[in-house]
Amino acid sequence: MGYKKFISLLFVYLKEHLGKLIFTSVMMILATTLESSIPEITGRIIDDWSKLVADSEIAMLYAGVLLVVIITSSLFKLTSSASNSWVASKVIMNIRSDMFAKLLKLPKSYFDQNPTGKTLSKLTYDVGQIASMASVIWMDFIKSSVFVIILVAYLFYKSWELSLTLVIFLPLVAIALKFSSNRMRIASKHVQKSMGNMTHLLDESISGNSMVKIYQAQQQEISKFGKLIKNIRQQRFKVDMTSASNMAFINILIGLSLASVVYFSPTYLHMTAGDFLSFFTAMGMLVKPAKSLININKPLQTAMAAGESVFGLMNEKEEKNTGKKQLKNIKGTVEFRGVSFGYDNRSKTLDNIDLCIKAGETVALVGSTGSGKTTVIQLLAKFYLPNSGSITIDGTDINEFELQSLRAQIAFVDQNIRLFNDSVQGNIALGQTTNMTDEKIEDAAKIAHAYEFVQALSEKFATQIGEDGVKLSGGQRQRIAIARAIAKDSPILILDEATSALDSATEKKVQAAIDKMQKNRTTIIIAHRLSTVQKADKIVVLCQGKIVEQGSHQALLDANGEYASLYQHQFNKGS
Repeated sequence: MGYKKFISLLFVYLKEHLGKLIFTSVMMILATTLESSIPEITGRIIDDWSKLVADSEIAMLYAGVLLVVIITSSLFKLTSSASNSWVASKVIMNIRSDMFAKLLKLPKSYFDQNPTGKTLSKLTYDVGQIASMASVIWMDFIKSSVFVIILVAYLFYKSWELSLTLVIFLPLVAIALKFSSNRMRIASKHVQKSMGNMTHLLDESISGNSMVKIYQAQQQEISKFGKLIKNIRQQRFKVDMTSASNMAFINILIGLSLASVVYFSPTYLHMTAGDFLSFFTAMGMLVKPAKSLININKPLQTAMAAGESVFGLMNEKEEKNTGKKQLKNIKGTVEFRGVSFGYDNRSKTLDNIDLCIKAGETVALVGSTGSGKTTVIQLLAKFYLPNSGSITIDGTDINEFELQSLRAQIAFVDQNIRLFNDSVQGNIALGQTTNMTDEKIEDAAKIAHAYEFVQALSEKFATQIGEDGVKLSGGQRQRIAIARAIAKDSPILILDEATSALDSATEKKVQAAIDKMQKNRTTIIIAHRLSTVQKADKIVVLCQGKIVEQGSHQALLDANGEYASLYQHQFNKGS
């Protein structure tokens, strides 16, 4: 990503604050201009020292002028910094907000391919680096540029002969900057990538803390983390050393310039003490802004590398949502016609699936691991698009429906329960907190046999359950998830081993609740334990992505095919 591209993308977020940016810049220019007058004031004080000693009023005048310049300059700086900080924080907030909204619109395939930690790093570390461009870099550039322009002009005004030394050294500075830019940008990109890897490892180690301990993998994780932070240190060292080398080179050039002033001003140019002090002070003041302009290259390259990462995410393709129809008052007939799908181009997870699920019918999908059961429901919810074939609801292709409208018709209970760091009430009313009554939430909890344990919690339905429901047991978490599906009251219900974490006694109660919930709903059950699907209207057996047989429990047993083999295997294993 080049400078122009980076600035154009960032400008989208800056343009609404142009007025404040101009105000900020003007304040900084005024502050810098006033501060640049200090060398001239101090020079005149030295030349007029005898007058100051003889006349206290003149001394008071000079002191007053110096004090006014310093106070006014400081107030301008304070105003500029406050305004600049406000703009920068606003820009960061807007970028993060847009990134988060973008993440929620990305297809599931994006998250399959990009580890969580790396994505989190983009929202935290990378955006922070762009922030430096929106605030520190810009203000340093304004302040340092104005300082350099004014002070160089002043130096030429005082002595063009001595000032020529600056012109001689400028090409050397340009060469040093050109050499370092590419090197710093490459190293900065490596830092961005390594930070993403580190965040990913941290996310894995923290979320999988119990597994790390039980398998005694602490040293293995420490070793992996050590390698990552070592790589980050090495890349940062390259950036810092390139910048430090530049500064060392610039310091030598500045030293030569200052030495030239010290030698030539009294010997050949016969400058007064005041003129010499003014010139020398101005050159001394020039050092810091000159260094700042050169140092800007380091955070700028880092910001550009971060921008490539952040704006790369913003340019990712969103889920296709071309449908216009709103899905309302559906009967719930679902049909797969010649559907094939593969997560990559090398293999098919589903191969030419034909399946009809009538409205209000309960259908169980069974088969060995990897047979394609979960993929069927992923396609129905349009988390993925089939490579061929079509999926219809009540005879209409689901691609014709608006995405949110489609998903509003589906309630889902997964065996891998996902709860949020919210209250019990917030989790049951997920996505509907503004229009779901307390009564409906409580009724859903009662049906799911969650009401009793919720009432025993410290704050009942207002109890915060922690990250992923860590304060609840496995069975309690699963009942909250079932209550959530009940509360949504959608015409299509998907159950993926919905009672897997429950004990036998609770499972019977919850299964009875699920039986009630299934009435007048199209229900798709993914089952590994065949004992849970015997009451299904139809059992569909999948093997290597194909439907090999379907029918009722008894009919499939009588057929003595794949289902009978699976059932016999589980029965023998259980006995």
